[in-house]
Amino acid sequence: MSDRDDLLRVDVTGTVHPVGRAASQELRSRAGEWRLAPSTPGVVVMRRPEQHGVVSASLRLAGEIKTPGALCDIISLVAQSNWKGELVVIEERKVRSLYFDTGNVIGAHTNVPEERLGETLFRFGVVTREQLEKAVAASSTSGKRFGEAAIDLDFVSAEELYPMMARQVEEVFYAALHVADGMFYFFDRYDEAVLGRRHNLNAGMMLMEGARRMDEMKFFRERIPNENFIPMPRETSKKVPDDLATVYGECDGKRSIAQIGRRIGQLEFEVTKAVFQLVSGGFLNVQAPRPQGPQAIMEGFNPALIEIHQRCDAAGKGAELRDGLARFATGGGVYDPLFQGAGPLPDGSFRPDRVEKNLAALAGEDPDAWLIQLMHDYIGFALFQAGSLLPRGEEARLTQAVAELIKPLRPVDSAPLSRRP
Repeated sequence: MSDRDDLLRVDVTGTVHPVGRAASQELRSRAGEWRLAPSTPGVVVMRRPEQHGVVSASLRLAGEIKTPGALCDIISLVAQSNWKGELVVIEERKVRSLYFDTGNVIGAHTNVPEERLGETLFRFGVVTREQLEKAVAASSTSGKRFGEAAIDLDFVSAEELYPMMARQVEEVFYAALHVADGMFYFFDRYDEAVLGRRHNLNAGMMLMEGARRMDEMKFFRERIPNENFIPMPRETSKKVPDDLATVYGECDGKRSIAQIGRRIGQLEFEVTKAVFQLVSGGFLNVQAPRPQGPQAIMEGFNPALIEIHQRCDAAGKGAELRDGLARFATGGGVYDPLFQGAGPLPDGSFRPDRVEKNLAALAGEDPDAWLIQLMHDYIGFALFQAGSLLPRGEEARLTQAVAELIKPLRPVDSAPLSRRP
């Protein structure tokens, strides 16, 4: 959102004019009468008047969120005071509601797609993506809640669903704590009809767990940037601790942290924590997610090939590099049919779409892994050839630059990139 997108202007007659598009949309969605509440010069507060004798919920607390964890004090006050009501947390277009009663969180609501009940079931591995889509479609058609539709389709039992609904409430709660820029509002009542199922989750205990997760996740992120990273087993004679064995057993060098979580029914924080402990213990490494599909893989390798050719061209050795690579490709047997009609182009790169077409007639069960290994060897030889053509200092800088460019494409169980004869 731009600085002016949500801007309003009040003229000398007191008329309000939306300046930005977002402001215009917000005002149009609130057409009707409003009461202006007393407020300081820097703040304007308006509330809808009572209609048909129905008293609206009172706004007990409101404020801005400027740092992650800023809600901790607010939730602590609500919990310790045993207030009953709804805490609404707004982060741009994301809206989350937490419902409190006598120190407990009894429910939650979110418009964030990744935090809906169906996505929670998918992330825990309770349903597949196909089942999730079918249940969503059935829910839309029948008008039933998602959980009821999933039960009707025999995708999940009531005994499985209820604890997952509680876990969804927890995850919405923890997501609200992480909001770094937004607004919050606490109202002293809520509509019972929106709750669906009541839970009794101790707000104080959840607050302590949420704070611990925030602190620990900051630490974990130094080594594991996100849930798409892939844990890679390392050779070791040490015994894996029993409490980490389940996660370690799913680390095959191909599955991401998110995929492991779905297989064993754990969410990102839990798997990330276990992987971090296994990395610290010397049982695993982690690598960035690899591109999926031949075109993405070639698009990942092409910048490294261009870099090698540019360095050799600048040294006046480009022709020798290209001659050596052509002999290597022909001698390797498989490269000529793989590269047929794809290149190399003048800058040393290849046409990803043509490589994909050629690969379909050549590869076996795991074409991505096969292509990555072939291209890794091809670039390894290119570096070996360039090493004999460039000054030693330039050769070392090139090797380091290329290694960084293709880091996400490193083959499973391969050694770091080096010049290969």
